[in-house]
Amino acid sequence: MNQRAEYADQLNPYVGGLPDSVQTLLADSYSKLFQLFMKYHDKIGRVTFWGVDDGQSWLNGFPVRGRTNYPLLFDRLLQAKPAFYAVIQSGK
Repeated sequence: MNQRAEYADQLNPYVGGLPDSVQTLLADSYSKLFQLFMKYHDKIGRVTFWGVDDGQSWLNGFPVRGRTNYPLLFDRLLQAKPAFYAVIQSGK
């Protein structure tokens, strides 16, 4: 494999989906964010997501063409991810 192909693989490490360990990190990040939002709920009127599921995310292919990204609360099959449940739990 040439260096260019190896470099391209490094830029798109989750072609087959997010490993559980990364799903957990994403859920923890969302949880911390929404706990902060709840703390300042008197200053925050709404939170907007740029997309519903990972398949429609504007981050797919940006900033690296062809890269797969998983930033949202629902996967490509519209199934709730651990991050979704973390957000729900942070509101309780």
